[in-house]
Amino acid sequence: MIAPKRLATLIALACSSPLAFAQATDTQDKNEESLEKITVVGTAQSRYVVGESSSLTGFELDFLSLPRVVNIIPEQLILDQKITDLSEALRNTPGVSLGDGFGGTNDDFLIRGFRRNAVYRDGFRRATNFKTNLSNVAYTQIIRGPASITYGQVEPGGLVDIVTKKPLNEQRLSGEARIGSFNDKFALVDWSQLIGDNAAIRLVGSMQDAESFRDFTDVDRNTLSISGNINLTPATQLNLSYEYRDEARPLDRGTITVPTPNGREVVNNLLDISHSTRFGESFEIFESNFNFFDATIAHNINDDWTLKVSTAYEQSSADDLQARPLAVGVFDADGPITDDGFVIFQNPADIAGILGASLVAEFDDPSDRVFLFRRTDGNQNADVDVAYVNAKVSGNMDIASVTHNIAIGANFRDFTREDNFVLTANTNGVPTSLGGDGPLFNVSNPIYGNLPTSLTPSDFPRRGTKLQEYGVFINDYVELTDSFSVLLGGRFDSVTQEVQSDGVTLLDLDSATAFSPQIAANYKLNNTTSLFLSYSEAFEPNINQANTEVSQTEPFDPEDSQQIEAGVKAEFFNGRLQTSVSVYDIDKTNVLADLDGVAVLRDGQTSQGAELSISGQPSEGMNVIAGYAYTDAEIEGGGSVAGNTPRNVAENTFNLWASYEFQHGDLEGLGIGGGYFYVGDRFGTDANSFVLDSYGLVDLSMWYTLAVPRAGKNSTVRFQLAVKNLLEEEYYSASGGDLRISIGAPRTVFGSVSFTL
Repeated sequence: MIAPKRLATLIALACSSPLAFAQATDTQDKNEESLEKITVVGTAQSRYVVGESSSLTGFELDFLSLPRVVNIIPEQLILDQKITDLSEALRNTPGVSLGDGFGGTNDDFLIRGFRRNAVYRDGFRRATNFKTNLSNVAYTQIIRGPASITYGQVEPGGLVDIVTKKPLNEQRLSGEARIGSFNDKFALVDWSQLIGDNAAIRLVGSMQDAESFRDFTDVDRNTLSISGNINLTPATQLNLSYEYRDEARPLDRGTITVPTPNGREVVNNLLDISHSTRFGESFEIFESNFNFFDATIAHNINDDWTLKVSTAYEQSSADDLQARPLAVGVFDADGPITDDGFVIFQNPADIAGILGASLVAEFDDPSDRVFLFRRTDGNQNADVDVAYVNAKVSGNMDIASVTHNIAIGANFRDFTREDNFVLTANTNGVPTSLGGDGPLFNVSNPIYGNLPTSLTPSDFPRRGTKLQEYGVFINDYVELTDSFSVLLGGRFDSVTQEVQSDGVTLLDLDSATAFSPQIAANYKLNNTTSLFLSYSEAFEPNINQANTEVSQTEPFDPEDSQQIEAGVKAEFFNGRLQTSVSVYDIDKTNVLADLDGVAVLRDGQTSQGAELSISGQPSEGMNVIAGYAYTDAEIEGGGSVAGNTPRNVAENTFNLWASYEFQHGDLEGLGIGGGYFYVGDRFGTDANSFVLDSYGLVDLSMWYTLAVPRAGKNSTVRFQLAVKNLLEEEYYSASGGDLRISIGAPRTVFGSVSFTL
C-alpha cells in the first residue's frame, strides 16, 4: 500500500511531468528511503501586491502621496476567486454596480453612479466592447472620479484600466485546467522566456467552452496574446504586444416586468417561470473577433527624465442577431388569443380593435396570461478600426529648492465604425399565411422558432461613424515641503465627427473642444497617514447619431463634469495594509437629449457619496480586500425623470474577501478564502418604475499547493475547489429597462489543477 505522502507526491508529479512520474513509480520499492522529503510551499505573497501607479498623473506616486483614490485588483486575487470576466472582478471594489451589458455580451458597470463609456487597455481607450477575458490581465486598476487629465474622454464616476501581462525577468511556465458547473471547461497556458541578456517573450493562451443555467446557452471563446521586450540600448527599451480573441456567446435579454396594481413586477415572481427559461431564441448569438497591436519605446533621457511613445492599432468585427422584446401584453384567461400566441378573430381587419379591447392594463389575477410582441434585429458586419498614438515625457527638477514632478503628454485617436442594422416587422399575433407578422410569445408556454432569421445585410443602409480626437496635457506635482504637496494640471482636447449612411454624409462637424483642469493638495500628517483634497473635471463629446430630422451644423458642447473630493489615507502593519476614506460631490451637465425629435442639451446628473477601501496583508499568509460605498445619485435637467435615481445605481454596496494560507507546519500550502458581496436596492429604469431587490452573495474557495522538487526549482502544483453563490441566492443583477432584466447565476462549483514550473 502506498503511503499518503507518497501518493500525494505521485499525483503532483503526474500533473507536472509524466517522465518524472514514470521514474518515481518505477523506483518506488528500490529507492523509497532515498526520496527527498516532500516540500510544501504556498503562494508568493508578492503576487497580491501591485506597486506604484502612474496612470492618473503620468509619473509614479506612492499610495500616501497620490491625492486621489485608485483601487487595484491583482491577478492572484482573480485566481483565488476563480474569476474569468471583468464584471465579476469589479465586485472587489466599492461603489460599482452592474448594467445589463447588451444582453450580457459586454462589460457594463457604473462607478459612483455613472455608467462606463469604455474599458481601457494599458492606457488606450479600447473601442470594442465585449466581456473582457482576464487571462492576459496582470492587474486591474479602478480610478475613481474624473480622469480626463491623462485618459481623455471619460465619465465622471471613474474608469477601469486593465494592465496586460508582459514578459517576466525569469523563465516561467504555468497553466491551469478547470471544470465547473453547467459543463464549464477552461484551460490556460502562460509561458515567459528570456532570450539572451537583452530580450524576453511571453505567450498567454486560453480556451473556454461553457454552458449556463439558462436554456440553449453556449459560450465559446479563445484568446492568444504575445508580448516581447528588447533592450535596444542600456537606456532604451522596445515593448511589443499582440492580442487576438474570438468569441461566441448568447445575447440573452433575461426576463421582463409587467404592470400590476402595485407597480411593475418581474414576471418570474408572478408566474411559475423558472430562471432557466429564455424569452429569446437559439439564434441569438453575439459573435466577435478582436485584434490589438501595440508598440512602446521608452527612453531614459538622463537620470531624471524619461520619454515614452506608444502606438497601437485595434481591429474588430462582430455580428449579432436578437429576438428583441418590444412590448408586453397581458390577457385575461379567456381573452381572444390562443396559448401559442395567435389572436382569435373573424376578419383580419378586426385585429387592431380586438387587441385594443382585449389587452388588460395590469396583471391583477393569477390566471392572466402574458405575451411579448417581438421582432428580429441586430448589427451585422460591424467593423471597427482604430489607430492610437500616445507620447509622454516625464521627470523631476528642482526650482528654488522646490521639487517638481512633471509629465507632459499628447494623444491621438482615429476611430471608424461601420455596420448594417437589420430588422423585421413586429409580431402582431396574425399568421404569416394571412398576411400577418407571426404569433406573440407566451412567456408561460414558450414556443420557439417563429421569428425570421434570414435577413440580408445589404438590404439595409450601411451606417458609418468617424471620429478624430487630439489631446495634450501637463501635470506638475510640487513638493512644497516634506509634508505638503500640490498637484496642478490641465488638458486640452479637440474632437471632429462625421456620420454617413450608404456613403452619404449626414453629419460633418468641425472640432468640439474642451479644457479639463485639475488641482489637488496632499498633506502627510506622519509617515503613515495623509489627507488630500482635489478638484477635477472630465469631458465627453456629444455625438449625435445622425438624427436626420435634426439639422445640425455646429457641434454640441461636450458633456462637462466636475468633482470635489476629500479624504484620508493610512497605512498599517508597516505599510502592509492600506486604507482610504473619501467623500465626493460630482456634477455633470450638457447631456444630449431628444425633446420631441429635437436634440437639446440639459443638465444631467449629480452624485454625492462616501467610500471606504481596505486592502493588504495584515499578517503573514493573510490577504484582505474590503470596501463600502454610499452613493446618492440624482437625474437633473427637467422632464419626467428629473429628481429620480439613475437605473442600476445602488445606494449601498459592500465587499469583503479574506484569505489565509498556512505558511509553516504540517498545513503549509493549505489556503482558504471567503467573500461576501452585497448590492443594495436599485431602480430598474430612470423612470423608477420598479425596484430590483438587494442581494448578497457568499463565495468560498480552498486550495492546496504542493511542491514538485523533481520538476525543477520552485515548481508547484495547486489543487483548488471554489463555490460561488454558496447560499443559492436568487437575484436580478441588472436592468436594461422594463423588458431586459438580467438574472443572476445560481450556486456554481469549480475544480481546478494549476501548475508553475
